[in-house]
Amino acid sequence: MMIPEEKIAEIIAASDIFDIVSEAVILKKSGRNFFGLCPFHSEKSPSFSVNPDKQIFHCFGCGVGGNVLSFVMKYHGISFPEAARMLARKYNIVIETQKMSPEQRKAVHTRESLFRLNKRVMQVYAGFLKDTLKGDCARQYLERRGTSKQIIEQFQLGYSPDAWDAIVNILKKEKVARGVAVSSGLVLEKKQKNGFYDRFRNRLMFPIFDINMQVAGFGGRVMDDSMPKYMNSPESPVYSKSRILYGLHAAKQACRRQGQVFIVEGYFDFLSLYQHGIKNSVASLGTALTREHVRILKGYATTMTLVFDSDEAGIKAAKRSIDIFVQEGIDTRILVLPENNDPDSYVMAHGGDAFLKLADTAKTVMQFLLQLALDTYGTSVEGRIKVLDEMKRHLAMIQDYAVRSIYVRELAETLNIDEKAVLAKVKNAYEKQVNRQARGPLIPDVDDTSKSVLESDPREKQILSMMLHWPELISVAVEKKVLPSFYSKQLERLGRLIIDNGTNTQNIVSAVMARVETDEDRQLIASMAMEDYTGVQDSAQTFAVLVNRVIKIKNKTDRVIVSELTKAKEGCDVDVIALLKLKQQQIRQLHNS
Repeated sequence: MMIPEEKIAEIIAASDIFDIVSEAVILKKSGRNFFGLCPFHSEKSPSFSVNPDKQIFHCFGCGVGGNVLSFVMKYHGISFPEAARMLARKYNIVIETQKMSPEQRKAVHTRESLFRLNKRVMQVYAGFLKDTLKGDCARQYLERRGTSKQIIEQFQLGYSPDAWDAIVNILKKEKVARGVAVSSGLVLEKKQKNGFYDRFRNRLMFPIFDINMQVAGFGGRVMDDSMPKYMNSPESPVYSKSRILYGLHAAKQACRRQGQVFIVEGYFDFLSLYQHGIKNSVASLGTALTREHVRILKGYATTMTLVFDSDEAGIKAAKRSIDIFVQEGIDTRILVLPENNDPDSYVMAHGGDAFLKLADTAKTVMQFLLQLALDTYGTSVEGRIKVLDEMKRHLAMIQDYAVRSIYVRELAETLNIDEKAVLAKVKNAYEKQVNRQARGPLIPDVDDTSKSVLESDPREKQILSMMLHWPELISVAVEKKVLPSFYSKQLERLGRLIIDNGTNTQNIVSAVMARVETDEDRQLIASMAMEDYTGVQDSAQTFAVLVNRVIKIKNKTDRVIVSELTKAKEGCDVDVIALLKLKQQQIRQLHNS
């Protein structure tokens, strides 16, 4: 353990899972629980549940579950100690770590060092921008673009001088370790291996904040026609371009309030919209939007509007992004700006109100794709066949049957083709897609439930579930000695944890969750704790019946094996003897491991 067990318990006790999950998922109350769209898999109907009383979460769709630490780990893609530290900082808990292994110490130290270094360099770049001589060209550039001083201050814009060693000298002065300096991506090693030089030179600098307001990396833009126009920090232990969206740290509350987010491509597109009062927007940092981006945004908005330039590059970018949004079941709109405009130039010329009015005309994904196909192929017989051939693939990606059927009808009417013929084409494309997925998903899903649980009697799982709901039943399980009769070694192990915890705790689920060691166990505990027993009239009687049944099945199975083994020995049936011995050995292994 890197953090003392009692500190972990203190962190869990101080944390409110509803508050933590609410920062990432839009939750609505339903009975005792709160439900929202799962941030870990594609879904349109909410199956992700949070129970504030038990301080756990569980997704009935993909099976992921656990406590507040489990959620922070999975959502942010960080380790257990890092998740504990994150929550400790949030709730002002001071933790003293125990001795770590060298590898663990190095990983934690590197991340913390990178965050500290990035924050320091952000301040340095901001200082260069304010410098009377060094930052003059950058300040003039921002003034020409109409960027306000308030925006410059809020988003900590800076300037990297036209020098090879401005940041190298800072790193030397701060005595930053060589490994941390290289990992940061702020400097590059010379070919001669005799030193380093600055990655960012003579560029306007944009600090890239993660959702926790920490500086994860930087983006740099030239102020002339030099290439490349934009340059971002490389991937690092703290910066992952597939998970970070520029401006989300500042926009998330506005996205929540309005239920909508505008997704633009560049830094200035975001900053100009924000400056003109459109604060529910984010930028994709010039990279392709990923499934992780979309799932993160699902926690803040139910409608997403992709805003693109009207040029060929903008149209291609829109087409590349659409499939992910369709597969995730998001209400997505496409806004293509008038010719020769990007979000920055349009809002600067026409204002925020004009942008919002134009946004009201944004097309749905299928309307956009259909119009694009019609513009490309025309409405001749051959053209309409090509349009149908292109649209069937997009329609096949829609998971909701009702929504898909509506678009099929609209497409049939637009192309003046029999609806059944269109439906047959789409159905064929859908079946091909399903068959491809059956051969193996491109993106791995959560781990399947362990084989031992799948093969075990479901009564075993129900026994543990009832023990979590009614701790007073634990003494019955102990008295009856039911756990040795379990066929699932995993459930037997978790059962012993529940029994060892005792019945005096106010929140047995949270206490047991804190003691399990694997994500698989946490998910199983969460799923059992989320079972609905509203129809159970007499819990004690129901529990007694389950326990007696499990014990009876175990005893009967053992007797049958012993009996068959005796008969086989008397009849000298070697094959049967070998088979029965193997079966008996497997059962012993289940109970003893």
